[in-house]
Parts: sequence; C-alpha cells; structure tokens
Amino acid sequence: MRKLATSLGIIILFLILTIPSAFQTANAASSPSIAEQVKALTDAGVLKGYDDGSLQLDAQVTRGQFIAFLVRALDLPPGDSGFKDVGTNHSLYPEISAAKKAGLLVGTLDGYALANQSVTRSDVAVMLDRAMQLKGDYTKKATLTYKDQAQIGRYAYESVQRMTYYGLIKGTEDNYFFPQKTATRGESIRFVYRFMDTLHLFSSDKEPITPPKPADSSEVVVPVNDYQYIKVRMNTRGVPLTYNKRTKDVHIRSADEHFYYHMGNASKPLGSLRVTLRKLDNGDVFVFTKFIHNGDNTYSASVIVPFHQSDNYTLAKYSSFGEVNQTHDGTFGVDKTSHPTGILSAKKGQAVTNEMMISKNYVSLHRQMKYANGDKSVLRELVNELESYKVYTDTARNLVTAHVNMSIRGKAISENWVLLSDKRLFADNTNRDNWFKRTIEQYTTINNWLTADGAYTKLPWSIEPSYQMGYGRNIGRMQGGVYLTAYNGNKERYFYDLVVNAIADLDVFSGGALTARKNPIFPTEYTSTWLKKAYGTTAPYFDTRLNENAALFLKNTSESLSIQELTGANFRYADYLVQQKKLGNTIPVTASSYLISDYYGLGNGQTKTHASLNHALGEMRFLLETYKQTKNDAYLKTAREIKAGIEHLHPKWIRSNGDLWYQVNPNLTFAGSDYPHLTLMDLLLSQNVFAETGIPRSAIFDELIRTKTKYMVANNVPIPSFAVQLLREQGFGGLINDKYKASTRKADVEKRPKDDLDLLAE
Repeated sequence: MRKLATSLGIIILFLILTIPSAFQTANAASSPSIAEQVKALTDAGVLKGYDDGSLQLDAQVTRGQFIAFLVRALDLPPGDSGFKDVGTNHSLYPEISAAKKAGLLVGTLDGYALANQSVTRSDVAVMLDRAMQLKGDYTKKATLTYKDQAQIGRYAYESVQRMTYYGLIKGTEDNYFFPQKTATRGESIRFVYRFMDTLHLFSSDKEPITPPKPADSSEVVVPVNDYQYIKVRMNTRGVPLTYNKRTKDVHIRSADEHFYYHMGNASKPLGSLRVTLRKLDNGDVFVFTKFIHNGDNTYSASVIVPFHQSDNYTLAKYSSFGEVNQTHDGTFGVDKTSHPTGILSAKKGQAVTNEMMISKNYVSLHRQMKYANGDKSVLRELVNELESYKVYTDTARNLVTAHVNMSIRGKAISENWVLLSDKRLFADNTNRDNWFKRTIEQYTTINNWLTADGAYTKLPWSIEPSYQMGYGRNIGRMQGGVYLTAYNGNKERYFYDLVVNAIADLDVFSGGALTARKNPIFPTEYTSTWLKKAYGTTAPYFDTRLNENAALFLKNTSESLSIQELTGANFRYADYLVQQKKLGNTIPVTASSYLISDYYGLGNGQTKTHASLNHALGEMRFLLETYKQTKNDAYLKTAREIKAGIEHLHPKWIRSNGDLWYQVNPNLTFAGSDYPHLTLMDLLLSQNVFAETGIPRSAIFDELIRTKTKYMVANNVPIPSFAVQLLREQGFGGLINDKYKASTRKADVEKRPKDDLDLLAE
C-alpha cells in the first residue's frame, strides 16, 4: 500500500498526539507511543487523516470506518457490497464490499450494513475476531475478569474472550471493558496496531535475508526475493551442479528468470537442471524445476525451501478429501496424474507468514516423430507421478524448512513446481476445501502437471507417436478459463495466480507473440492419427475449437482483470475465421452458406477436413460476440453464412436414433456420435446471442434443441444444471422431468464453464 502522508505531516502528527486515551491500559508505557502507532498505520496505508490534516483521536468511529481499517490492513481483494444501505457512491464502498466478501462484515438479517452507525467496543471485538480467523486458527479464550463483563452481549462474548487472550483488547486500569461504549479513533488505532503487530503485517517485521553460499558442489542456491531463497540439492553423492547461464523472459503480468546448470561434470555433463522463477505482479512466485538426465543411473534430488521467522506449520492436503477415481475413458484411456500435494502454511505462532502450494514429481520421456517435410509431432510419455516431501521445524532459529524430493531417472525428464506467497493463497478455508474437493472429482479437467513451458495433460490414445501414457501441451487446457471463472466467483489469490500463469504459458507456447501483441493463432503440436488417417493431416495444425477457447479466455481475462495488453486478443481469431472462405478451408452448403473445416494443416498441405456441429456453432457465436464489440460487418456476415449453412443441412443433422450427428464431411455426408451435452449448450447459447445481436430466433435451432433434449431424457443422459436453466428460460421446460435441476444463477456465454470445451474431435 502506498504511503498516505508526507514526512512533514507525520512530524505534525507527532506534535499533536500527546493526549493519552481515557482507556489507555496499565502497561501502555512499555508499548509503542500513540504517535509511533499512527506513523506505522499511516505508512502501511491503513490510516488516513482528515482534510485539515488532523486525526481527531477523540472522534467517534463508525462501523464502516473501523472495518475499513481492517480491510486495508489485510489488503483484501475487492467484492460486491450487496448491502441495501451501501451503494457504489458510498465513500467506503470499496472497503465495505471487500469486508462483506471476506465475511468481516455480515450486516443485519434484512441486508443492512449500518455502516454509518457508531461502532461499539463489543462490535470491534467481533470484527477483530473475524479478521484474526482469516489469518489463522486463533481460537483460544481468556477467562474474563472485567468488572462489567455481564454487560457484554451474547453475540460478542466469545470474541471478547479470544481477543483478550491474544492481547488485542485490554481493559482500563481499574479493569472495566465498557462493551457498549463507542470506540474512539484513538482506541481504534491501538486495536488495529495490535492486530497488525500480532499478525506480523507490518513490512518492517521481515528482515532481508542474505542467501547462504552452497554447502558444496552438489547444491545450488537461487534467490527468489529479498526474503526468500531456495536450494536445489543432489542427494546422490558425486553428482555436482555447475552454473551455466541465466536468462529472462517477460510476459504479461509476470516474468520468468531461468537459471541453467550442468548436472555432473561440466566438461562432460550427464544432463541439465533448469530452475525457473515465474514472478507474478502480486509478488507470488512459481518455482519450476526441471532435470533432464541423459545418463543411465537413477539419482535423488530435493528442492529445499526455508521459511525464516516461522516456528511451526500446518499442511492442508488434497488427499484429506478423498482419492481420484482413475477410471478408463474411451478416448483418453486412464489418466495416471492426480493433483498437487497441498498447501504448506508456515507460521509464527498462529499467524501465517508464508504459504506454498506443493506439486508432485512428474517423471516422463520426451517422444517425437519427424515427417519427411521436416515437421514433427511432440509429446511426453508419463513414467510416474511421485510424492515425497519432508518438513522440518527449528524453533530455536525460527525456521521451517520444506524438502520436496525428486527422482532423477536415467534417460528421462523429472519436473516439479511450487507456488510461493507471503500471503494466504485462500483467504477462506471453505473456498480452499471446495477447490480441493473439486480437483479430486474433476482431476482430468484441472491441470496439475505445471511446467515453465506450459501444462501437460492427458492426450487421446489416437496420437502419433503412439503411447497410452501420452501427455501434451493442449491449448484448450493451457488456457485458464476454469481458473478465471473461479476467480470471478470469489477473488481468491490462488486462482488469480493460475490465471496469470496461464497467460504466461500461452505466451511461452507462442514464442512471445502474445506479449508482443501479435495475438497469435495457436497450433497443435502433436498428431492425431484419426486426422492423419482421414485427411493426411499431421502436426502442426490449427484446431478451431481450441483456439476459440484460448481467444475467449484472453478476452474474458482482459475484461475481468483490466489487462490492456490483451484488449482485442480475440479479434485475431475472428479475423482467422473470416479468412477461411478465401483460403478454401470451408465446406460449401449453398452458394451463400458454408461451414468452416475444424482443422487447418500447416506443413502438410491444406487437405479439407470435416466440420463438426459444435465447432460450427462455437465459431458462429464467437464471431457474433466479437461483432458486438467491434461492429465489424465482416464478422456478422461470416456468422450469418455459417448459421445458414447449419440450417440448410437440417434435418440431416438428426440421426435415426434421435441424437445428432457429430460432423458433416466435405462430401456432405454425416458421421460420428455427438457429445453428451456440449452441442445442446452451443445451440441454447446461440439463441441467446441471436437475441443480443438483433437476429431473429432460429426455428431450426429450436428443433435441434428439442430433438437433442428428447433424446437425452429418453436415454437418461445427464443434463448439467446450467443447461437445464437455459432450457427452462427458453421455453423447453416441458421436455425435461423433475429429476433435472436447474442452476441457481442465470447461465450465459461469459459464465459458461470452459472445462467442458477441451476435448479433441476424436
């Protein structure tokens, strides 16, 4: 937070703050003076003076003013007020809305914050208590001895006990608490100062750390920032690590620092080590570690992360919420990856000083196939996902140290990652636990194998080179739509970090084109044997749906996070779709209508592939959304031509069993089984965007919706709640029975889950 007063202002404040508070405690003489506390809170951006430069320490404080102190102290993310008496024009709207989001300010049962009412000392205790619980488990209680403790209301009694125990609240010299008295500004300063001091929230609490020298040649030390460093150590004797070089890459809202080392003798190394620090704009840092071992033996190594000024820790583990069900999928086989290990919270007492998300160790083999024209298909074969770590506590040195262990297998690549933060990754434990549960339930759609080059995820069996445990950099999965949706829902820091990491992944994959604002079209780098057999198409090629997902993610991220550099990132993909007719990459339906082929080969000719219904619907809707932004008639014209192509092929889209065909081939024959519910969502959302762009509702789309829904109901195919909601909104409620439950919120294209859109055409 920025400083809110000049040095001269502070000197003046020192001169005027000489009158002790009426509720000064007996041991206040050993505490910082009120002038020192004012300076500390002002420097931290928590305290603001009045327009005349005074602080008016005897002035009464409102509920809104006190909660604003706590919100600034905690640096809470923004929220939406929702209180009837706090509109966007309220002077403390940002702070009060953030407090509501975090649960610091609950309000009345009928939705009022009462922000302008005076805050009582009992209210202060409750607010402080809630703020303390956001930062740790501060649950111990004092036995109260205040002479007026009987006057403490039931709603505040336990909060007063806890805040008394932790020293945030103290009575008068003659041991009165005065629970119903309005807190003054001077008292509030003392309360908030104690709160921040207890939680070590003042920046001066952390002293810069000088990284130590490596213990021997088998260890490297990498400085992360002024307060943090890591070590990477070969645990197998006789394997040195020798410095090679250091490089840097700048991305949007992050930057990568790469540290390269030789593994083994530098004159004839066995392999290499790369440590990448991906530093985000909020101060958090991803640490990616990658060993490439060209020898034959298997070694052991550790990533060592020390947390200074910490004397204990807790570890919230994913496995506490169950195990993933690694069942066989007809397209992807079995995904042998699962989820990260969990979040390590280093603490000083009960206060969280640092947090670290710990990944597992991924051991894989580089696989590729080269083609006669020089192109190649690239992927990884997963050997194993491993978990090994130890955490050590040295209370005498105020030190907690985590060792995240790695297996360095011969002729293989070994990788892991950790995410470091000096703040809590989840401000709300319920949000954290819900995410852990969701990750276990949906482990195939949430990335866990993160690298500095991008996330690796399970590929279909139909890949070349052919490996059942084939993993690759799938553009539909590297884009972070699922994390952006989660962040928009609760503003948790962890989701923000994953969104920024996804932007960096796409930038790395494009060779920096995203940061250069070239808004690239992203190629697929592995071959689908299904496409190769049908059309002779091999990697690299463009997949329209995956690029649609990436473009939507960049557009939505630009809007949600106000990232100017991503403004218009979706226009490039819209231009690409418009260009397809000129390139001849379309399937003509009539003289004025067509569908765009799903894929476009780059290095092996431009053989025309099929067009799937869900791809066509997605392209049409994407163009209409971009037209809404730009009013570019070329986007509207292309969207109308695709819409007409879909409609002219009706009723041939409908199969004899009542379901829809998946694709239309260049010769206008149909093939393939449709997705369970993805196309239904595409049709429903298309009708919505028609209404938004002034296009009449499509009767043929309605018939396709009706046909697909009847098939799903008759065959007991699950319909997601957001699709049920849309069906009812659009008048199709009579087709679905009571077992299909609607979503509690209105579904639209911006809130549409992105993790259902990452499937390849196979």
